[in-house]
Amino acid sequence: MASMREFSRVILSHLKKPHASPSQLLFLRTMTSKVFVKGLAFSTTEEELAKAFSQYGSVLKANIILNKAKNRSKGFGYVIFAKEEEACKAQIDMNGKILHGRVIYVDVQLPNK
Repeated sequence: MASMREFSRVILSHLKKPHASPSQLLFLRTMTSKVFVKGLAFSTTEEELAKAFSQYGSVLKANIILNKAKNRSKGFGYVIFAKEEEACKAQIDMNGKILHGRVIYVDVQLPNK
């Protein structure tokens, strides 16, 4: 339900922009090369995350979100691919796989504004 609200928010924000065509709005959900990864081991580094996902295409950036107070991973992050197709393939193949002893969950990240 929350993802549907987020999807609606993104569509409404694009409606305010004059350059967004109806076909772009219809296929907005699939137009991203960024995936969200949760369930990461606290010891996983950005380099290891990029290496794990690089088998699906060109990884532009891997980002692990840190707890600033403890200076360690919060257990989730993002991987940005060069192409949307690579992100989609990685999402399908890596979701539910084990990485560094933990099951990870991968989802396509909705684009921001």
